[in-house]
Amino acid sequence: MSVCLHGAFTLQSVPPGLWQLSAEGAGSQFSIASITEGSRTRAGGLISVGDRPLSLIVSVAQGATRVEGFARRDGKGVAGVMVVLVPKDLSALSALVRRDQSDSDGSFGLRDVVPGQYTAVAIDDGWQLDWAEPAVIARYLPGGVAVTVTDNPEKLLTVTQPVPVQSVQAGP
Repeated sequence: MSVCLHGAFTLQSVPPGLWQLSAEGAGSQFSIASITEGSRTRAGGLISVGDRPLSLIVSVAQGATRVEGFARRDGKGVAGVMVVLVPKDLSALSALVRRDQSDSDGSFGLRDVVPGQYTAVAIDDGWQLDWAEPAVIARYLPGGVAVTVTDNPEKLLTVTQPVPVQSVQAGP
């Protein structure tokens, strides 16, 4: 079950620049699901502060679903690969992405996932990648598996299709 919080606050004297919003409370980390400014809504928590006041509506959600599955190559589980659950909207990458390392049998588990559309990718030797950069992780999405996380009361989603293990691709 996802939890939506409502409240109002004012921040004074925020220097101009790009800022990544984050939220936590009662020992839990929350995801910034979207930000609305005027009539425009976008995913993620990145805001641009200028020299004028901003009025934003920030949607915050607590992910409660665990996504489990297997990373496989040639039908066999692969240990130690980086598994990344990438949100469909790459502008929300920093807020919604989840990562894990596959176990000896290729199994993985991604915690605290917010409902939405994702792609699961498994990358062999992917730990050195700049995976948080949308242009980098986007190269692996065509080889991934689509995953839809709903507001599941059981809080567990098993990816029934194995996630193919991809090799690190050379950068542009």
